[in-house]
Amino acid sequence: MPASLLRYLTLFALLLLLTTGTLSYNIVNNWLAEKKATLNTLALGMQKRIDTYRFFTYQIYSNLNNDAAAGGEDNVNAISLLPDVFYVEKNGQKTDALIFGQHDKSTLSAVRKISRYLDILWGAESDIYSMYYLNGVDNSLSMISTQILKDISAQFRGSYITAIAEARRTEMLQQSNALDERESFSPIRKLRFYNDYYFTLRTTFNQPGHLATIIAFDLPINDLIPHTLSRDNFILRADTVGTSSEAFTNNEDTTRVQLNGSLLEVAAPLVNAPVNIVYQLPLRQFAADMARNNIWLLLLNLALLALALTGFYLWRQPNRDARDDPSPRLRKQQALYQEIVKRIPIGILVYDFSANRVVVQNAIAEHLLPHLSLEKIAAMAREHQGVVQATINNEMYEILQFSHPQMPEHNLFLIREQDKEILVHKKMQLAQREYDKNVLARQRLLTHLRQELHTPMQALQQHLRSVAQTVDDDVRAKLLRKASDETAQTIALLDNIALHDRLDSDTWQPDVVPFSPLAMMDSLLLTSLPRLSQKGLHLFHHYRLEPQRLYVGDMAMLQKALLLLLDYAITNTDYGKITFTLEADAQQADKIAIRLSDTGTRMSAAELDNLRHPWITAPAADRAQQNSGFALFLCHQLARKLGGDLSISCKQDLGTHYHLTVTLPASANSGDEDEKLLEDMTVLLDITANEVRQIVQHLLSSWGAECVNADERQMPQEFDLRIVDDEAKMADNTLLVNGEDTEVTLLAPRRLRTNYNISQLLQDALLALIEQQFEVATHDAAPTDIQEYARQLKASDYFSLFVETVPDDIVKLYTDAETGDFLTLAQTAHRLKGVFAMLNLHPGKQLCEQLERHITEQASEEIKHDIDEIDELVSVLLQPNGQQDE
Repeated sequence: MPASLLRYLTLFALLLLLTTGTLSYNIVNNWLAEKKATLNTLALGMQKRIDTYRFFTYQIYSNLNNDAAAGGEDNVNAISLLPDVFYVEKNGQKTDALIFGQHDKSTLSAVRKISRYLDILWGAESDIYSMYYLNGVDNSLSMISTQILKDISAQFRGSYITAIAEARRTEMLQQSNALDERESFSPIRKLRFYNDYYFTLRTTFNQPGHLATIIAFDLPINDLIPHTLSRDNFILRADTVGTSSEAFTNNEDTTRVQLNGSLLEVAAPLVNAPVNIVYQLPLRQFAADMARNNIWLLLLNLALLALALTGFYLWRQPNRDARDDPSPRLRKQQALYQEIVKRIPIGILVYDFSANRVVVQNAIAEHLLPHLSLEKIAAMAREHQGVVQATINNEMYEILQFSHPQMPEHNLFLIREQDKEILVHKKMQLAQREYDKNVLARQRLLTHLRQELHTPMQALQQHLRSVAQTVDDDVRAKLLRKASDETAQTIALLDNIALHDRLDSDTWQPDVVPFSPLAMMDSLLLTSLPRLSQKGLHLFHHYRLEPQRLYVGDMAMLQKALLLLLDYAITNTDYGKITFTLEADAQQADKIAIRLSDTGTRMSAAELDNLRHPWITAPAADRAQQNSGFALFLCHQLARKLGGDLSISCKQDLGTHYHLTVTLPASANSGDEDEKLLEDMTVLLDITANEVRQIVQHLLSSWGAECVNADERQMPQEFDLRIVDDEAKMADNTLLVNGEDTEVTLLAPRRLRTNYNISQLLQDALLALIEQQFEVATHDAAPTDIQEYARQLKASDYFSLFVETVPDDIVKLYTDAETGDFLTLAQTAHRLKGVFAMLNLHPGKQLCEQLERHITEQASEEIKHDIDEIDELVSVLLQPNGQQDE
């Protein structure tokens, strides 16, 4: 009974804690829901008011423009109240109008008409409404308000109104300088004499030839804010989150609740305005309000909790009775019995069923007692000769029960663990299962190894038979090449197996020498380019290390691992691209991170098992080659021996990503050259593919060259060489780059083509172009007369294009010059200059440059003369060979 009571008290205390927490959560959640609903309602009301006064603003501005065109009233009078402060007389009773600063008669008439319009608009309003009109023509500020403005002779009232007017003028002038701000909102402000809260809506109207005209309304919000919320806690804040309009269309809850320091903020965005209405409440005040409103309920829960804890403590205290105090002799005997019982290796328990209490127990029995139902065990033991078997926590125990005839209420239970035999049996099953698994893995290894060796050997045998049967020398040579490839594939597999044996037996030692990873990658990619071209794959090699720096390590083993991974990726990829990236590890300075990614089919989980165990699963294959089930395992072993690791991740429709890290410290002998290879050279990059441009630009920058990206919107810049990826853009001193070439190809004099992924080929091509430039500069001279330029043009490949486009551009020059469209004229002249420069027609280029200068100065006579000279030059260039100028 005491134990059950303690459990009930514990459960009761836990339920009280849960109830208190749930109650507090519901209270806070209800409060937040109420505030969010209130803020949403307030935001909708403010948005309606803003939309309404947007309409009034544009209507007033439209009427002002119409009235200005039609002429204003002449009988409007203004009373000077203060220096540069004028009161506009009118018959209206609702609004008063003041003009601050010197103004025109049109302004006075416009202010009076606006005041009459606002008399009708604000006639039924009880709050204070004000409008401010900053005239961009005479820079005067007009104030129209429902408060009394004529009597501002009082010191405090007059200074307060003039201060408001000056503040509004400053805000409007600041907004007029912000060209991209058409509309703005002020924070929530308080009107001193009326205890009104309002915010200002400012709208800017730009006028050609004048300053901006700004119309601002002070919009009160007292009628929108509920009386249960303090107006001092509201602020207007710019919406930096950018709530999507779809959220309002889909009726989503856009109200946000967040903590800002020690403030709890409930913010609701306006539907069609870039501001949020925010209600701020200090956390201390929030907690005090919650506690004050629910104090009795919380006190009742806390009182019940204290009562439950007190009862729990009291029932835990031992019940000591002076009559039960044993003698010293009996205490020693009980201590001896307890020690004996404790040392016995089986569970001993003596239980008194009449008092429902434990008389004697040791640690084993104490541990098992909460899981035993002693009454059921005693009843079952009497039916089965005092022996019962029970399972406790998946462990088998044998329980022996004894009772004495003189004390039938006392029962002795001996608990002996029977789970050791079961544990031994389970261990044997696990050992057998592991053995079966190893046998299966060995069978799969042998099967897949046999298949991997059998396939090239069978193909080799077939090729040799075909060689013996054919007499055609070409076919024989082709078959011998295929047989050689199959033999090389088999030898490579055997070499890899021998290398693994050396790695596994620790007989392999790395050949640590300084080497250039860039040169290693050039050799590796050149080896793989034929397979890439055969499958039509694109390769992108991002080398983000310093090209001239050397690293210390085993280059041969690293190249072998990378080649195995690249071959594996090529086989898995049917179309798309393969990306190679080498960069320094961000966490450890002496490590290099190598990433290889492909867009091929996703590698299965079974195939990934080959990373830890070779030939567990047959790998993927393509039409030309079968992946090796030993490749990933060997790469993983090599990565570990090189002081790194290999990880592979793959996702559906995203391909496979290989991440290899190796330890490669930088060589002490390597360093930056005093003078880089392409220093003081300017290279124009006219490359469309962004990834190709990044590769080329990084290499050129590391060689000291200055890279300039082509941009048709800018004036052309001077450059020494040009690199393009489109053959249509070829010109002199130009290098065409692609991803397939294995050497530098000469397309024409001063026009080369090479591979952007191979740094050595790219470097050789650039140096060759520079040498050709020097040769042309020393041996070639520019033409001396127009006829030589004409012959040069007719010999060019672009003569037909010149005939089709340039005369049309000349006609467009005359048309644009007559209409005075200098912007279009400058664009056409710039395009013509590019044509002349591309074809080395220097007189035409000089005339176009002269025309561009005159277009900048807008000199019409000189422009016409330049166009005539360009037209005459083009006519001479297009004359037949047999004709001469008269």
